[in-house]
Amino acid sequence: MTVSRARAWRNRLASAVTALGLTGLLVVFSYVRAYPSTGFWAGWLPASGLIGVAAFRFLTRKYRRRARLLAEAFPESWRRILRERVAFYNGLTAGERRRFEDAVRIFLAEKRVTGIRQEIDDTIRVLVAASAVIPIFGFREWEYDNLAEVLVYPSAFGEHKQLTGPDRDILGQVHQGGALNRIMILSKPDLVRGFSNLDDKHNVGIHEFAHLVDGADGSIDGVPAATCPECVKPWLELVRVEMARLASGDSVLRRYGLTNEAEFFAVASEAFFESPERLGEEHPELYTMLERIFRQDTRSQLTGTVRDMVRPYPRRLGRNARCPCGSGSKYKSCCLGTRGQPAE
Repeated sequence: MTVSRARAWRNRLASAVTALGLTGLLVVFSYVRAYPSTGFWAGWLPASGLIGVAAFRFLTRKYRRRARLLAEAFPESWRRILRERVAFYNGLTAGERRRFEDAVRIFLAEKRVTGIRQEIDDTIRVLVAASAVIPIFGFREWEYDNLAEVLVYPSAFGEHKQLTGPDRDILGQVHQGGALNRIMILSKPDLVRGFSNLDDKHNVGIHEFAHLVDGADGSIDGVPAATCPECVKPWLELVRVEMARLASGDSVLRRYGLTNEAEFFAVASEAFFESPERLGEEHPELYTMLERIFRQDTRSQLTGTVRDMVRPYPRRLGRNARCPCGSGSKYKSCCLGTRGQPAE
């Protein structure tokens, strides 16, 4: 059963239980009114009422909590971060932006984002949330049930999560099972860099959340069965063709996609959300398939937006200025050369 179907059945069950409880209360109340001398029913009425109310509140607690959250104004400082750094957000209509903002608030309220050996600010938290929302924006009821917490590391890390020494070339990672079950790890500077390079087909945040979309059916295997069950067979056939193209050098995708089918899906997803125009031109079948998988037409949405954001920051930065990624290092020794804005 796919995630969307399981969620639909869960919602139906909750509605059915609530309706059954309310119907039972109505029956008991009607019986007591018709036979007021029946002490047994009269004694059970208060208890039945309390049980019904408790069941209703239990089944609806998440939605009531979200309603209270969304009743508050969206922080203007968060909106500024989205406007200045997230091209996807800028390509949306006014109504879609409000829905995007709501999804960001819900994500940050329900998932932990923790800095490791560092403090993280709202910019990092909002960029993590944006990374989560972008791939599933076409699914209004999507829940990241396979994620509990995002750990933000101060740098790339090694196979054993070490932050010092050689062989630290991992920028992000997701875990299903084991001690780190439902945990994602992201390198802070690479997360920021992914939203600074607006047309390089590389965004580690989107990459890792694409893995979670892939894994929503229980396995991170490069087969996104949860979002588009009917796409599985044609997707597998297309992947073989596209990986052969990538191996021969005739592809706009990053060669990291040759690692395995799961990494190919994540790399292709990055291109779909970062460089949809070029992906559509060079790989029309792949673009169309990803359009079905994610239920989004990013080429229509983002054409021109990236060009309008080649200078995402409102002021020019000097080489010795503090880097806006929050690393504390000078701009020239951190993110200079990875953004579309020249240094002074």
